[in-house]
Amino acid sequence: MSFSVNYETVMNQTAKVAMDQGEPGYVRVRALVALVRELSPLNERHLEVKRELNIDEAQVQVVIDVGAESRAYMRGVQDGLAQAALEAEIQAEEELAEEDDDPL
Repeated sequence: MSFSVNYETVMNQTAKVAMDQGEPGYVRVRALVALVRELSPLNERHLEVKRELNIDEAQVQVVIDVGAESRAYMRGVQDGLAQAALEAEIQAEEELAEEDDDPL
């Protein structure tokens, strides 16, 4: 007797159950827990699972942005200048209002 069920098929069916809105919530949660348990890097059979499901590790690319620090500094300077200009404008308006109120 031969079975047409293999690990990949079971994982796919479990994923379908987890995403099926027609299934009760507790069934979907149990399916998700099973998927997380199987696919977790903490699983002691993680390498076997990856091999069985033909999962390749994503290549990590690190890009160093050399100008990020200077751009952030200049943004801070511009924000500071804008804030100082706004405060100077408010102070000038207050002084004008005080002069208008002065009877002499």
